[in-house]
Parts: sequence; structure tokens; C-alpha cells
Amino acid sequence: MDNEDETILFGVTPTNEASLADYITKKNKLKSIKENSRKKSFYLSTWIFLKMISIITFIALFSAFIQIRGLVGEDGILPVGDILEKQVASNEINSIWIFFTHPTKGMGFSVNNTLHMLCFVGLSFSALSIFTTTIATYIGVMWFCYYCIVDVGQLFFAYQWDQLLLEALYLAIFLSPFNPKYEEKPNTPIRYLLKWLLFRLMFGSGLVKLTPIWAGLQAMNFQYETQCIPNILSWYLNQMPHVFHEFETMMVLAIEILLPALYFAPRMYKLFASLTTVLYQMAIFLTGNYNFFNYLTIGLCTLLMDDAFLLSLPMPDKVRIKLIGIESKRFKDSPNGRQKSSRGLESGLSSLNPKNLLVPFVFILIGTSSLVNVTQYFQKQTAPSLIQRIHSTLSLYHLTGTYGLFSHVNTERYEIIIEGSYDKINWFAYEFYYKPGNLSRHPPFVFPGHQPRLDWQMWSIAQTTSKDLFSSSSSSTISSSSSPSSIENQTETTASPSSSSGGGNSNGVSRTQSKWVINFMIKLLQGSPEVLSLLEYSPFTTDKPPIYIRAQKYRYKFTTFNNDNINNNNNDNNDNNSQNPVSYDNNDEDDRNISTNEPSSPPTSSSSSSLGNEQSKGELYQLPNQDDWWVRCFIGSFIEPFSLDSIPTTN
Repeated sequence: MDNEDETILFGVTPTNEASLADYITKKNKLKSIKENSRKKSFYLSTWIFLKMISIITFIALFSAFIQIRGLVGEDGILPVGDILEKQVASNEINSIWIFFTHPTKGMGFSVNNTLHMLCFVGLSFSALSIFTTTIATYIGVMWFCYYCIVDVGQLFFAYQWDQLLLEALYLAIFLSPFNPKYEEKPNTPIRYLLKWLLFRLMFGSGLVKLTPIWAGLQAMNFQYETQCIPNILSWYLNQMPHVFHEFETMMVLAIEILLPALYFAPRMYKLFASLTTVLYQMAIFLTGNYNFFNYLTIGLCTLLMDDAFLLSLPMPDKVRIKLIGIESKRFKDSPNGRQKSSRGLESGLSSLNPKNLLVPFVFILIGTSSLVNVTQYFQKQTAPSLIQRIHSTLSLYHLTGTYGLFSHVNTERYEIIIEGSYDKINWFAYEFYYKPGNLSRHPPFVFPGHQPRLDWQMWSIAQTTSKDLFSSSSSSTISSSSSPSSIENQTETTASPSSSSGGGNSNGVSRTQSKWVINFMIKLLQGSPEVLSLLEYSPFTTDKPPIYIRAQKYRYKFTTFNNDNINNNNNDNNDNNSQNPVSYDNNDEDDRNISTNEPSSPPTSSSSSSLGNEQSKGELYQLPNQDDWWVRCFIGSFIEPFSLDSIPTTN
């Protein structure tokens, strides 16, 4: 409110009958009233959250758009068409896909066209939500499009952050207005559900860390090197002394286990908790490439910040003026300065509309269903059968999930190198966009929010052994709505925390996981353009693909400032592994047993994209070149050479 408005409101000016002291007193009183009102208002934080989730959804959909044909398209690694009929019949996938793609029961669109149409529609409504007023219709369409993609994405879209985005989007439908006037008060029950979602994410991530490697304060000694896709800062932080990493580990546990309770505390404690969580998430995405979950967590934290706090933050004047202008659309004082409009910031009820009539039902269903997820942290199912049935139904639509990130940390890093050949003598390596391969390529920075899903799966499969892939004793399967048991450690799954530490079958590898890696290699033998688009470099052209293909397993390690002690550091890590035997089952012994029938050294590659000098199998790393960021040692053959005429059979 400007000075002219204040004069009209009080009916005084410094020059009329009222004294200057009275004018100043009344002006300060008005300022105090507005400040107190802002402390109880969450209009700006709601506006910021809705814009953030729109941007995050846009990036997630665009990331899916550029990868989805190669992952689950008609000629992709795990084609959607192969599972549609089977999974619809078993109620594992929504029948909307039959409506889109079935030639007689539906519209008959091709799978690729349907996938791209969903991405395009979702991107369009995300853009509308970003650049115009965010309304419930836009958020609803965004949720529907991303849900349809996740529902058929199989293990490529079975990450916890996919579930997190869908749950947050669904709740945001009821947080956003039905019309573009933004005159509704942010819905309090929905804000509490989103706060509860943030609590479940953070506290659940802390609970699953109650393992010896975390409790022993050793986890961060390995985190930077063994995370899925490190960046350059990861390399530098990995060189820090052990005492620094122990302090980091202690802080992670404190933030994730102790801090979330303050989300429900009085204002100052709540603001402290939200700011600390924001700084924690910023530290994570600065030191690793974790797609959009950090940004979504930050968005959820903004809902804890009231308007007064947001406007008090240091910011450019133009930004502050913009925020005040946004706030003024809602902040309406009556002429006497005391009574608020019935639809103002301090009104007790929002205007009645069908969306608000649904809020109590959404609050009860989502709230009670999420309690079932909480019981899974303690590996107990104590909820009544009715609530469990509701939970199962909501889970089918990804409306509620169990969260627990970074429960395990690998103590050593393994990588799978895919190589092709025409003659089984000269082997040429494929290069991925982001995962480590070439020893001299620096750890990359991935575009914020983008997840290279094939690179993540290649990292995940490297933590298993070839015996797991080809064991005949495994019999479990995985559905598109289930969590791939392979996505443990940093990736986590949408299943219970207990399953994130490795489940699915007795060998820790699901049938779907063992299937996808063979399918991927078959597509390379066929020269599939869609699959090759997921790779940065292929030594073979699409019209002349390789005749043979194989997968070699290596142990990778960061170089150091002083590379003379690279092997001593490796021995130190082995000592730490023996002190923390449950940190992760690295299967070193299994790898060496598999390798006993191999030659004393792996075949060399004559490719111009050589990944570096090969070494004989063993525990020693060859001293790196001056420009190398990685060193590696050869473990053994992960998948033996095969051709299209001799495709191996997986579990």
C-alpha cells in the first residue's frame, strides 16, 4: 500500500489536524498489521512452489522426450508393445494405453506416436503453467501425461523421484486455483499433505541409513567416487581427509533424522529446518548429478516459508517488486484497514467450488494410505485390510509411495564397458554420454533436472555379477509399477526401504533387469538408430553394425593429486571394506571366480575411442596419465561375446 492509500485509509496527512506523531503511529500500526498478516500467509510460497513444480515437470518430460523411443519405444530396449496386453490383463498397467494404441479396441496410434504425444501435451501445459497463471487443469494434465509415461516406463522410470513427482503433482492439483484470479487462500489441508510428503522423504531417507556403514561414519568416504554420475566437484571432494567425510556423514544423519520433526514446529524452528534442508539439497546437486529430485525437495521446502520471510530474504529490487506485485493480487484491505475481504489472505474459508469439496476426501485417502508406507520402514504391515486395499489402489496410480534415498553406499565402483567386433579379435568400445568410460574424460555436469536413464541403469547393472544374470535359480519378475531390485544404493526404488537394499530374487537381480541388458546389446548388434541415439559415440555405423558384442567389467577409481599412492589408497579402501562388511555386497569374490577361466589379460581395443590402457586382472591399478581423471583395473568378462545367432539366455 503506497502513501496515498495510507492517507485515504486513515484520513490524515502530516499537515492536517492530526499531529505528525499520530500519523506515524497509525502508519506503523498498519505496517505491523501487514507484517503479522504476511507471517500467517503462504500465498507467495504457494505461487513459487507451483511455478517450480511446473518447471521441474517440463524438464522431466523433455528429458523423457529425448530418450523414450530408445528406452521403451517400438524399437527400444524394452518395447512397450511387448507388455501392454499382458499387463492390462493382469491389472498391472492402466488400460488408457489400450485406448491409445490398440488397433480395434482403441484409437490405433503407434506406440512411438503415443509416447511423443504424451510428452508434447505435457510439455505444452507445463509451459502454460510456467508463463501464465498456474491452474488446476494445467497441473492435472501434467500429472496425467507423466503418469502414463511412468506406467509403461518399466525399470527405466521406476525411480523414487518419478513417484515423488507424481505424488507432488497430484496434490498440487488441489493446491492450485480453478481460475486464473488467484483469489483463493492456499488450501491448508493440502499444504499439510505436502509437508507430510516432505517429512516422509527426508525422515525415510534417514531411517534407511541406520546401517553400519552410515552409523560408522564411513559412508561419505566412498559416496563421491561411487555415486552414479559424479561431477568435477565430486573428484575434488573425494580428495578431502577422512575426518572431513566423517563430519559430512554425521551431518547427513542429523539433517535427515532429527531435522524433519521441525517441519511441524513453530515458525522460527520451521524456517530453520526448511533453510537447512534447502542448503543440504543444494550441496547434493552441486556434488553429483541427481536429476530433479533435489529441486523438487527445495520446492516442497518453500511451502514452509511464509510471505513475510520470503519478502525479507536478500534479493534484487526488481524481484522484490515483482513478488509484492504478485502478493497485491491477493492482499486486499478494507477501507477501515481492519476488516479483510471474505476472499482475502486472512479469510478463513476459500470460495466454495467442486475442487474444495474433494479436498477432505483427498486428505483422508492420501493421509491414511501414506501411513501404510510408514509401517514399511519398520517392515510391519499393521494397517487394517481396508486401508491396505485403499493403499494398493492408490499405489497403482502412483498417488502415494515409500521413500528412502541413499540407503547404501558402494565401497568400490564397477563399470561395464560394451564392445563390438567384426572378428572377435579387434574390439571397439561404445561411449556413453555421462557414465565413466574414457579415463581422460572429466566427470560431467549433467543439465539440471535431466536424468540419462540408460547411464543410470548401466551403473546399476555393474553392481551385480554375470552369475546373477545367468543363474537359472532366479524366478521372480517385475512389473512396470514395481521397483527394480537393482536400483539400490544411490538410486533407490519405489518399493519399501527394505527392498531398496537388494531384493527381487535370491541373487538380487530381477528378470527384467537381466533382460534389458541383453536386449540393449542385441539392439546394438542390429544397429537400432533409436538405441544408438542414447549413446555419445558408436564405433560402428547403423548400416554396418558389429557382428559380435561383449561386456567387460572393470573396477574404476578416481585419480588423486598424488597418483604415486593410487594402489596404496586402494588397499586402504579394501581395509575399510573389511571393517564395514555390510556397506554393500560388492561381489568381488564372485567376480574373480567368474574370471578364472578368462585369459590372463583382456583383449585390447584398436578403436580410436580407446578407453585407456588395459591391465591384467588383479588388484593393481596402472598409474594414470597426467590428464586422466580415472584409473581402472580389469575384473573379467561380464557377458561373453555373442552374435545374433547365439544370443545368451538370461534368468
